[in-house]
Amino acid sequence: MSLLDTQVQAFVDQSLSYYPINATDSSVDQQRRWYNALCKGFATPLAPGITAKDDAVLAKGGYSVPVRRYQHQAQESNRDDDVLIVFMHGGGFVVGGLDSHHDICGELAHQTGLNLVSVDYRLAPEHQYPADINDCLTVVDQALEAGSKVILVGDSAGGLLGGCVANARKSFVGTALLGQVLIYPALSSGIDAPSMTEHAHAPLLTKADMDYYLPIRVTGDISQIPYQDDHYMPMHTSDFSGLPPTHLFPAGVDPLRDDCELYAQALRSASVAVTNHVDVGQGLVHGHLRARNMSEKAAASFAAICAAVKELAQ
Repeated sequence: MSLLDTQVQAFVDQSLSYYPINATDSSVDQQRRWYNALCKGFATPLAPGITAKDDAVLAKGGYSVPVRRYQHQAQESNRDDDVLIVFMHGGGFVVGGLDSHHDICGELAHQTGLNLVSVDYRLAPEHQYPADINDCLTVVDQALEAGSKVILVGDSAGGLLGGCVANARKSFVGTALLGQVLIYPALSSGIDAPSMTEHAHAPLLTKADMDYYLPIRVTGDISQIPYQDDHYMPMHTSDFSGLPPTHLFPAGVDPLRDDCELYAQALRSASVAVTNHVDVGQGLVHGHLRARNMSEKAAASFAAICAAVKELAQ
């Protein structure tokens, strides 16, 4: 019996028509061409009343981090006083950027009523760790310095980066860092969770894919993964106390599913408010944010994600 209903299976089939199985066996340039085609194939227009403007945030050392700012036209005059979503995109640290999640970011801003900034962090293998997390921290720090209250949101690799930003900026919890919403994220490394075996050959993300993605930030050599560095992986921290209120959205048919429960257990043990929305992700696959317009389950998940963001903003 299939774990996927017909709507989710149709999403998988359409995704694979753009981005084939075993794509990580191909060159990085080819992976990016396939991924860009996939994103374009599922893209939808921005909602009325949402504007998007490309910008850049100057980092220490003079490097500019590209960003895209999504604003509600009625709020343009006082955006620095608003709660701000800082969004970090997925893509295994290898693919993705401002365009890949453009419609997702626009709809997230529209549904939550909040302004949003999307981070175009540097990608591997051209740029190695800690370039990616440093870029995210640059954007978050600029928002905090401007007086914004921040909610961290990310999917997949972006969820990992969101959790690492939370580790690095715990001092703002309770004042300016309102929470984090992590969507089918990778949160641990070196932990053989049951889902990694159960869904080793899941439709849109496999264990073999993760074996490729996790070390690519450090030259692809798994022996170089910094297991004590909580800027590299959220669960590498030795102290979970003081982290912000957290909402986790695992996909049910995904080798990463159990990362959310492992993280949730660690947060609960540290008395951090956390909700692991396991039921919402039942029957869904990695990457299902793009299925929200063709799958009732994915639409319900997206609605729950937006509701979680709005709850943190209150």
